[in-house]
Amino acid sequence: MAFWYNHGLLLRTEVQLVVFCSVIEIQIVFEMLFVLVTGQLAIAGQLEREVHLWGIRLFLRSREQRFG
Repeated sequence: MAFWYNHGLLLRTEVQLVVFCSVIEIQIVFEMLFVLVTGQLAIAGQLEREVHLWGIRLFLRSREQRFG
């Protein structure tokens, strides 16, 4: 009787450990995805600012050529 009780307890402990490890792995994956997406958004925001400044410079140069 004690063997079956200990075996069942061990099995539940193993299942809990597997679930716990799976949760940790899922959390790590989501954190990595969050970092990647955040980095991509930061890059996109920087590119948007640079393209906007580039457009302003082109506009000012074209005005200088017309009126200069």
